[in-house]
Amino acid sequence: MRAHLTKSAILALSCAGLAGCAGTAGDYPSLAMRPFEDGTAPAAAAAPSAPIRPAVSPARLADLRAAAASADSTFAARAREAEALVRLAAGRPFESGERAAAMAALADLDVARGRTAGALAALDALAAEAAGALSPDPALAAAQGEVAATLAREDAAIAQLWGALAS
Repeated sequence: MRAHLTKSAILALSCAGLAGCAGTAGDYPSLAMRPFEDGTAPAAAAAPSAPIRPAVSPARLADLRAAAASADSTFAARAREAEALVRLAAGRPFESGERAAAMAALADLDVARGRTAGALAALDALAAEAAGALSPDPALAAAQGEVAATLAREDAAIAQLWGALAS
């Protein structure tokens, strides 16, 4: 009985396997030569078209540079005020009015730094759009570098003032 079931199972599996091989002649690809197989070079691809417009308008770039310069001049003025207050507060107790005034000035300095960071963020967004459009803009990269250097200088000034206040 077991041998009969084994032979029946083998026969059923063989029939199922052979049924998968059966099909019509229209399902197979043609063996004729395709156009690219004859050895001739394909036609030259069209040259990529120039960008329709620059990724960043020069006016927008000038506006962002001016915003960063304005924010930096505000930062410089507030940094002078904060430096004077930090010198007065150095060595004073934590509860003193001089120390509170110095900390408030440092907070105002952070706000001024934030305006410079906002200009850099706008430049970064424009750079991301330009990269997405595959149209690099050297003027945009230069502006990004300038504003990033300004922001780094402002960060160093804030860190120096906090260090002076802590001593």
